[in-house]
Amino acid sequence: MANLRAANRPKEIVDAADAYDALAPRYENLLSDNPVIAHSARVSLELVSRAMADAEFLLEIGSGIGRETLELAARGKRIVACDPSQESLRLLQDRAARQGLNNRIETRAIPASGLRELVDEFGAHAFDGSFSSFALSYEPSLGTVPEDVWTLLRPGAPFFCSIFNRLCFAELATGAPFLVPRRGFGRLVGKVSLSIDQLAVRARAYTTREVLDAFRRRFTLAGVWGMPAIVPPHYLHRLLTASGGLRTAWEGLDRRLNSRWPFSLLGSHTGWLFVSRLQID
Repeated sequence: MANLRAANRPKEIVDAADAYDALAPRYENLLSDNPVIAHSARVSLELVSRAMADAEFLLEIGSGIGRETLELAARGKRIVACDPSQESLRLLQDRAARQGLNNRIETRAIPASGLRELVDEFGAHAFDGSFSSFALSYEPSLGTVPEDVWTLLRPGAPFFCSIFNRLCFAELATGAPFLVPRRGFGRLVGKVSLSIDQLAVRARAYTTREVLDAFRRRFTLAGVWGMPAIVPPHYLHRLLTASGGLRTAWEGLDRRLNSRWPFSLLGSHTGWLFVSRLQID
């Protein structure tokens, strides 16, 4: 019950950049403190790695302190990592230098809505692939993001993004809209305050139709995953912890079901793999 009380407790709402500036030094602690966040991070890295396997020059939107950035750079990728949090980027640069990867990673302090700046710097269709893990929902809307990403990607290049979902199977199955109405009902209407450590940020939750409509003009759909699909949302992480020895089986079942309908469309986030169109239909 303690995490239900915490989830219902209002927090100060700030910009995403300010929230992650405050969280950045302690972000890695979340992976050990919250098993749902840790599981989602592992699944995200697997999906991003697979999607970007054949790409060499990558654009990352919302890098944070670089968990996926550093992994991909260690595999030989070159990455331009964008994030509005200056502190997150500073820590990313420090970690890259310690691992000898700073020559493979460039950083830019811009949000997803500022990607147009990169067209002037790198030119059109400069990148072989792009990804954005759990970041696009912090924008007021998807707006020009699909158009800007398409402009930066070469034709046929992959774009993987995970976006906060309007309907979440595990949330509904656990009765979260009634246990934690501020979270559950907020998601259902499309606007919610997400906890970022001791702070909160405004986030948008999207329906499947809204995401497809935003991207269909410039991209074709290549894959969909629930992230996580049947594991409860991060603020109900004690349910996963309480499962004890069943936790590994629960997480394994989540991996097996996350690409299958209807679970692929009913995760806390949905992972979308798009491919840049050669031309407008």
